[in-house]
Amino acid sequence: MTEQLTDSETRVLRYLPTHLTAPEIANELFLSVNTVGTHTRHLYAKLGVHSRHEAVDRARALGLLAPPAGRGIRRGAHHYGTSGLAG
Repeated sequence: MTEQLTDSETRVLRYLPTHLTAPEIANELFLSVNTVGTHTRHLYAKLGVHSRHEAVDRARALGLLAPPAGRGIRRGAHHYGTSGLAG
């Protein structure tokens, strides 16, 4: 990743592992749906990905998000969990 994430992009990133929709994320962050979409597009570009799933996987690989809850319990299963940022 060549460009640092902004604070706003990081806040949106925290919600990508959840099953919340963009309108629900907007509601949680007190933002418009359009703003969430803009931050999400910028996240995808900075992470070099094209989907929410890829963004979560890449962010975890970079240490920007915590590993999924229960990692290693179910092999091959993709569980995003609700954990926030790593650290």
